[in-house]
Amino acid sequence: MREKFPPHGANLSWAEARYGIDRERFLDFSSNVNPLGPPASALEAARKALENVSRYPEPQGDSLRKALARHLGRDEGQLMLGNGATELIHLLCQRLRPSRALVVAPAFGEYQRAATAAGAELEFFFLRPEDGFRFQPRELAEAAYGMNLIFFCNPASPTGALYTQEEIEPLLQACRRWGGILAVDESFMGFASEGEIERASLIAETEGGNLVIISTLTKLYALAGLRGPGFLVADDKMISLVEGWALPWRVNVVAQAAAMAALEDRDYLERTRQRIAEWREKLRVGLEELGCLELFPSSANYLLAKVKEGKMDAGELVDALGYRSILVRYAGNFQGLDSSFFRVAVRLPQENDILLKNLREVIRC
Repeated sequence: MREKFPPHGANLSWAEARYGIDRERFLDFSSNVNPLGPPASALEAARKALENVSRYPEPQGDSLRKALARHLGRDEGQLMLGNGATELIHLLCQRLRPSRALVVAPAFGEYQRAATAAGAELEFFFLRPEDGFRFQPRELAEAAYGMNLIFFCNPASPTGALYTQEEIEPLLQACRRWGGILAVDESFMGFASEGEIERASLIAETEGGNLVIISTLTKLYALAGLRGPGFLVADDKMISLVEGWALPWRVNVVAQAAAMAALEDRDYLERTRQRIAEWREKLRVGLEELGCLELFPSSANYLLAKVKEGKMDAGELVDALGYRSILVRYAGNFQGLDSSFFRVAVRLPQENDILLKNLREVIRC
């Protein structure tokens, strides 16, 4: 079943070919970007920036880097920009060339691809659904012993689980003792509440070394078509190391202008966090009321669901919805998950209602 579905969501060309439906007709729950769409100020800035497309962008995107540094409360020398987080994940692996790498799974597939392409011997630390995808901090630290690079996603993708600083701290301290690098992907952290972020984000810990935070503006500000941009946060030494390997002009003038405008829109950010939490909970309740799905706690803008044993295969469910012009993410191709799992993004309330209505009609309980 794994090979039937693409490794990433939001693949409308694949969906068009598979289901014989024009891509513009799909309601896409496989793409986990902000359902509010980009801030109006970002769209306006992007349109204005088109007047400058004949000019080269800033080689390292210094203007955006300074704005992002202010937004995060970091020094600009501790930041690096990229054409989305995925480029930076691959660039980090190519620069570090780890001989051994560990991925805390299930997880975004690009960690595995990037580490393998860089020549690493790859291992997985699997989190189990029966444990709610939680872990014992010291058990994870022991499993990671001797690894050159460890990938950890917080909130996790595809589960949405959020882990506290206290839970991750033993792993970070262990990395500092033996010299490993902990790469924490916080691409979905912005969807959590301010209190959750304060307890979970490790950005403030980067000055201590052996820690790289990967993130992006792609998801939170709905700038996927502009690739975010993505960014790394680390100590000055790590940023200099990776930046020295990277190509210039990674962030185009339109993406930079849109991102800088988005960062200034605090109302949009507050509105996003409030509404996503509300819509996610309502969607979760609706999915549970179907009676044959197990849902997992999420602090992100998506929910992972498991079709209960003896019911239909998640791949069948994905296809049944696909033929109705609704895309959800088959999750059986994540390492550590089987064909009973799928993921749905949180969209606007009326769109979530359409998903629930169609699920009631196709699901077999």
